[in-house]
Amino acid sequence: MTSQIQRFLIPVSLMAIAVAATLSACGGGGSATSLSPPVSGPTGGATSGIASVSSGTLTAFGSVFVNGHEYATANASVIDDDTGASTTSTAGLEVGMVLDVKADASSTMSNPMASELHVHPLARGIVDASDNTASTLTVMGQTIQLTAATTFSDKRACLTASTSPCTAIAGQSGLSVTTGSGSSATAGNYVSVDGYLYESGSSAPANIVATLVSIHDAPTASTGPGYKAEGVVTAASGSTVTIGGLNVDLSSAKCYVSGNWSASSCAGVFSTGQVVSAYAAAAPMLPATSLTADAAVLRNKLPIETVGATVEMEGQVSSVSGSTFVIRGINVDASALASTSLPVVGDDVRVSGTVAVGGTSITASAVTVVHAVATASYGFAGAMGGVAAGSAANTYVLTMLGQSIAVNASTRLADLSVRGGGRGDSSTNPFNIATFQTYLAASASRFLQVQTAADANGNLTALSVTIVPTNWFFSSSSTAAGISGVVDATPAPVNSSAAGTPTTFSIHGVPVSADPSAIIRQRFGRIPLAVPAPNGSTTIAAGDYVVVHGSYAGGQLTVAAVTNSGSLSSLGANVVIDSGAPATKGQQGCF
Repeated sequence: MTSQIQRFLIPVSLMAIAVAATLSACGGGGSATSLSPPVSGPTGGATSGIASVSSGTLTAFGSVFVNGHEYATANASVIDDDTGASTTSTAGLEVGMVLDVKADASSTMSNPMASELHVHPLARGIVDASDNTASTLTVMGQTIQLTAATTFSDKRACLTASTSPCTAIAGQSGLSVTTGSGSSATAGNYVSVDGYLYESGSSAPANIVATLVSIHDAPTASTGPGYKAEGVVTAASGSTVTIGGLNVDLSSAKCYVSGNWSASSCAGVFSTGQVVSAYAAAAPMLPATSLTADAAVLRNKLPIETVGATVEMEGQVSSVSGSTFVIRGINVDASALASTSLPVVGDDVRVSGTVAVGGTSITASAVTVVHAVATASYGFAGAMGGVAAGSAANTYVLTMLGQSIAVNASTRLADLSVRGGGRGDSSTNPFNIATFQTYLAASASRFLQVQTAADANGNLTALSVTIVPTNWFFSSSSTAAGISGVVDATPAPVNSSAAGTPTTFSIHGVPVSADPSAIIRQRFGRIPLAVPAPNGSTTIAAGDYVVVHGSYAGGQLTVAAVTNSGSLSSLGANVVIDSGAPATKGQQGCF
C-alpha cells in the first residue's frame, strides 16, 4: 500500500484518498426526521460597528471564526435553515461550512457576538459524476467546482466499525461515482456540499463553488429530506422548475414562499432567476436529472434583504462589468470605491456594504480580496520549520521546506492529531488564529499539511493548515516530506536516465534531486491503481505539475532510488509523479 504521505500529496484532482480519522459530526446532513417550515435566514439585528449579518466560511473554532471575525457563541442559536431545527450547541459545525451569522444587538468590532448561526448546504445527494481534469463533481444535477481550498470530511459509520472498517475519503478521487442508470444504477457516495452559488449567466462553468464536501452514509426515506438541490431557477413552467441540470417536479410538493407554507398548488409559484431549494425524502433515479420534490423553498440571494441593512459576504467573483461585479449571483456596486481596484473573475472576496433598493444587491463600502485568483498553488507536507508573528495582529509567517507562508484569519485550521479533529484539543484549547503560534508550539506533532495559493509575485498564502499525527502521514524518518505544484522554469530541469545520476528541478524554489527510477509519468487527472515499472524515461519539464515525496534535509528534497518492482504501491517513501501541464491553474496544489 502507498505510504500515507504519498496519498496525501496526490492532489484532489489525482488521488488524495487516505485520512484515517474523522472529524466531529456535521449538522444538516440529511438526518432530520421531517421538513418543518424552514426559516428564510437572519433578519433584523441592530449592531454597533459590525455588519448585521456576516456570511462566509467557518475557518476555525473557539468560538467561531467567520470572515476574519471571532464571534462569541455562548448565547447563540444554531439554526438549520432546511429543517427549522434549532440548538444552542455548536458541536455539529465543522471547518468549511458556510455560515450566515446574525450579530447580537450589543456586538461591537472589538467584541463580536452572534445571536444566530444559520447553516444549510447547497446540495445533498449521490455523486453521479467526477471530472478529475476539470476538478468538478455532479451531485443532484449541480456542477460542483472544487478548488485548492475545498475541505473534505468523511462521516460514514464504517470508519469506526470494529469489523470491515473503511478508509476515509480525503479528496475527489477517493469518491465513488454512479455507474449504470435507472433501476440498474449502482449509486456513488452520498455527500452534502457547502459552498457558494456561482452565477454568471447560462455559460457558467459551475453551479456551486464548494467549500466543504462531507461524505455520509446514504439516508433512508424515513430519515427525512436527504436529497436537496439549491440554486438559480433557469426555467419554470407550471409545476416544473429547472435548477442547474435538475428538473424538479413540484406537482405534489408543498411550497414555502414569503414566510408561510402554501396549501395551494405550487404551479407558477417560482420564476426564472429566483433561488430555490428543492427537497425529497426518496432518492431520485440515478443519475439524478429529475426529482419529485416533497417541498420547495424560495431563498433570498442575500442573507438579509432589508434595504439599508449592513451586510458582509464572502464569495468568488463570477463576472465583472464596469464598477459592478457578481458574487453568489449578487450584484455588488463598487462605484463609491473609486480608489479601490476591482477584483477579477476567480478572486475570493469579502464585501462589506448596505443592502440596496430592491433588496437583491449590495452597495459596497469595502472590498477585500481574501485570496487573489492563484497564478499557481502548492502543497507542502513535512515537519514544521518554524512560525513567527506577522506584521499585523492575527497574522503569522509559517516556514515549511524553507518557504515562508503567510497565515491569516481566512486560513482554515484543523488538528487531526487529536481526537475531535478540526476543533483542537477542547473548547478550552482551540486551534484558531489567535492561538496559532502557541498551539503549534505545544503540539505533540510537528508535522503539517499545508495548502497554499501563490500571487503574481510568488508570495504564498495558506489556504489551510492541518496538523497530522506523528508517523501517520509520514515514514518513521523525521525528514520525510513532500511538495506538489508546478515545476519552475529557472533553474531549468536537468533530466537523467542513468541510475545514480539524479534528475534535478525545483518547485517554488525548493530544489528536488530525484533518482530516475523513482519518476513516473501520468496524464493529469488520471492515476491508475497500478502503473508500469518506472524506467527513468520520464522527462520533467518546466510547467509540469508534479507530486514529490522524499526526504528533506539541507534545503533540498531528495528522492532516493527505487529498488523494488516499481508499481505505484511499492514506490513507498520515494516517488515523483509527473502529470504534465495542468488543465487549469485552479487545479494546482491540492493535496
